[in-house]
Amino acid sequence: MAIHHSRIVLFLFFYATFTIFCYVSVISEAKTKPTKLITKLIHRNSIHSPFHNPHHGIEDKAKFIFESSLARFANHNYKTYLIPGTHMWFIFLVRFYIGNPTIPQLAIMDTASSLLWIQCSARRSPIPLLDPIKSSTYANILCKSKFCRHFPDNSCIKNHCTYNISYVNAPTSVGNAATEQLLFESDGNIVVVSQVIFGCNTVEKTYIDNGINGVFGLGPENISMARQLANKFSYCIGDFYDPNYNRLILGDEARLEGDATSLEMSEVHYYLNLQGISIGDNKLDIDKNVFKRNLTDQSKLTGVIIDSGSIATWLINEAYYKFRNEVKRILSDSIIEDMDGCRWCLCYKGNMNEDLKGFPEVVYHFSEEADLEVGFDGIFYEATTSTFCMAVYPSSHLPYKHFWDITVIGIMAQQNHNIAYDLHEKKLYFESIDCEVYEG
Repeated sequence: MAIHHSRIVLFLFFYATFTIFCYVSVISEAKTKPTKLITKLIHRNSIHSPFHNPHHGIEDKAKFIFESSLARFANHNYKTYLIPGTHMWFIFLVRFYIGNPTIPQLAIMDTASSLLWIQCSARRSPIPLLDPIKSSTYANILCKSKFCRHFPDNSCIKNHCTYNISYVNAPTSVGNAATEQLLFESDGNIVVVSQVIFGCNTVEKTYIDNGINGVFGLGPENISMARQLANKFSYCIGDFYDPNYNRLILGDEARLEGDATSLEMSEVHYYLNLQGISIGDNKLDIDKNVFKRNLTDQSKLTGVIIDSGSIATWLINEAYYKFRNEVKRILSDSIIEDMDGCRWCLCYKGNMNEDLKGFPEVVYHFSEEADLEVGFDGIFYEATTSTFCMAVYPSSHLPYKHFWDITVIGIMAQQNHNIAYDLHEKKLYFESIDCEVYEG
């Protein structure tokens, strides 16, 4: 009898977590927040992910890059949260344990969502779930608590605070606002974080899919994990095609190194002040005002967002076509005008690693002279064994018109960097670093 591949991977994942779970199934409550927490980010395609498929080739990965970058913005209402996992088009997962006794969890890491929420007890579930009644460290948040008002669409039921978070074209999370104890594996140690504010989803199996159980929110709002752990965090993204060296660092001792630039925040997004773009020695003739955020026009999203959920980078049209024309000038041969599935993508015949040797570095220039330097592997991806495409797209091809004036710095442009957020000082840091040897 054949056994589906995803079920085997899911079994192995929970078997691995169970071996640790056995040793920490009952833990004493921590009284203070850790000053530094380092944990692995699990790339969707890594061998540590329940979605890992060893048979996926170059074309499967190319499809994932393109379709996940589009799906991120499959939302009719830009004032609500971007889609963290439509059709499971997410990039990174965070593994942790919750409750006392502890229950292993796997949630989508998202800088455009602030709430950490998980699925709580359900009638039938393929994975272990937190049962609030059985956990000695679980507590509901009361309506009179100052934290209740920070939960999305909060209301009161029997004096308990509840929430409702909506993702258009994706399931809704509805449940109880609560606090609970979380446990992380941090560089060989067990780190316990007490009284973490989170959402206990009570809608049956909202997001359970191959072991995924919720969203690990790192957004700007007061209830996010970033805010709860000293207003500082960073992530180090290694080679996108070798997804085994990615880390998340939370806490007051998070590494804040490299070029620093101003960080603005809305209820949902992190904004940067982009001044210009260079390709090699050629600074593109782009009016920097096209990157400015328009706070008076509420009909659309404007400005420059740095995002953990879009793989590709999206440029406003005025910048994109100047970027595209310069790339076409440099790579004048073997262009493919009509790539299957994307007639507006810029693609070339050839071998990416061989034909792009010597391609000039792309530099995004931000305020306060902070530069994000991106190699060719952060600009292009392999589409087939004999073609490669540019992972920089025009925002005018996003699904809805209110996104057409936005610029998004995607995760491919952030690889081989430690990206550090200081929410208190409103600064973001770019540090070029080898994430394989980075120790935080």
